[in-house]
Amino acid sequence: MATRTKLLPAKLRHDAIVEALLEIRFNTATLPEIFFGRLADDASWRTFDRRRMPAHEIPSSLREVDPNLRYLPEFELAQPGEHRAVRIGQHVLSYHRTAPYVGWERFEPELYEVVGALFRNADDPVITRLGFRYINALRTELHGIRRLSDLDLEFTIAGKAVAGSVNVNFTIGASESTQCTVRIATADLAQGALPPATSILVDVDISTRDDFKTVDQAEVKNWIAFAHSHEKEQFFRLLRDETIDALKEN
Repeated sequence: MATRTKLLPAKLRHDAIVEALLEIRFNTATLPEIFFGRLADDASWRTFDRRRMPAHEIPSSLREVDPNLRYLPEFELAQPGEHRAVRIGQHVLSYHRTAPYVGWERFEPELYEVVGALFRNADDPVITRLGFRYINALRTELHGIRRLSDLDLEFTIAGKAVAGSVNVNFTIGASESTQCTVRIATADLAQGALPPATSILVDVDISTRDDFKTVDQAEVKNWIAFAHSHEKEQFFRLLRDETIDALKEN
């Protein structure tokens, strides 16, 4: 993959984003029932549909001690017509935007609104992890990506190029407190529902390291801006210059 020297485009004519999300993990002294009620009644999401998620049926005492269950959301506030949802657990709050993507100019203030709602409704929250993720489906007819070799990267084993089915993850450092995991999969090995004619799934996941901790709302918002910038850089590193030039919005 190349390091881009040219200015990255603000947006593509046809974005590849299937889902964009922010996840915040935290500890707070607020009782779960009170916290859930406060968020559900918050002006930002008061009109959203409400539903229980499967984790709600698991006893809270079990969720609390099992690290695989501790951060599962128990409730969802959803606005299906707007393709967005808020998911809430005792130690987690996540915000999801599904296709069609609304653009960073609109998505960014929505994320800051989520951060503000958490700090308004949880008593003295301590943030223990931040995650920012874009899941992209590259499609033949929209993006000109038919196969792995159309990307600006190579996979080789014993000096021979891997040209068939691939599902690979790699993690790189983004800063002292942040790492980035990139997952690349051909459509036959990708999980989840994909748009028709998807050829390659690209999942860019930025997250804080295990020792991260903050009580500062401004620090969380600054991290989101940093994570978005780094996510964009890592995504465009996978595309050739000629692909970017053909797809960028003038």
